[in-house]
Amino acid sequence: MELIDLTMLIHEGMMCNRDHPRAPVLWTSARHEITQNFFHDSWKPEENFPILYDGLPDEARTPGSGHGWQSQQMIIGTHMGTHIDSALHFDHRPGAQDAADIPLEKCYGDAVLLDLTSVYAHNHKITMAELDEAEERTGTKVKPDDIVIIRTGHAERYAYGPQADADKFFTCFPGLDYDAGKWFIDREVKSVGTDTINLDCNNYVVAAHLNFLLREWVGKEPIQIYENLMNLDKIPVPRFTFIGFPLPIKDGDGSPVRAVAVVH
Repeated sequence: MELIDLTMLIHEGMMCNRDHPRAPVLWTSARHEITQNFFHDSWKPEENFPILYDGLPDEARTPGSGHGWQSQQMIIGTHMGTHIDSALHFDHRPGAQDAADIPLEKCYGDAVLLDLTSVYAHNHKITMAELDEAEERTGTKVKPDDIVIIRTGHAERYAYGPQADADKFFTCFPGLDYDAGKWFIDREVKSVGTDTINLDCNNYVVAAHLNFLLREWVGKEPIQIYENLMNLDKIPVPRFTFIGFPLPIKDGDGSPVRAVAVVH
């Protein structure tokens, strides 16, 4: 079994969708050089001094040596980095699915990787015919309750590596054509993911988001959307197990996830 991390590294200044709040703010609220004073005052050699195991050096228990403890705080957007959308992202009605309500079954299971790198172009609209061709190249069929992952090659070009470019990553990505969402609805998939900042063909045409996330309006479960997946080029087979669990954020319109491909 091989685990492949599909998650964008989270850090201040990371690449992001600029239509959402800025990149994370991370600060350290308790620092080693401050909290070491607690140990200095409480770890008295004559009073319950800690015993070290496994060859740890004496420095690890020396009061005032600088090790203390560290604790950080972070502000991060619900659509920052590798994340999942809840229906609330587009559904304004009271009771719309929030991040805490996303069924875990939608975030784990059999997945199919569709390789669309052969048709890659800036702002390219991926058609249903191209999805058919990509499915045929896999040698398998997308089945009901599958998770479909779309590799456009965009992240490989501009999110990481020698050509990493935040402007191009944000502005020049391909995505689903206006009517391509029907391809996934007809196959009854439960989630769709992509290696771009937006599943749609640009930031302003939101056909896939609407058709996937607003299904609660007609009594159907939303099709969840994953964006900013990384390292799809490292998945060596068309079928694998996908894992991408959200945080249980009440009233959250999405959540960062740790996405992983499990290849057997």
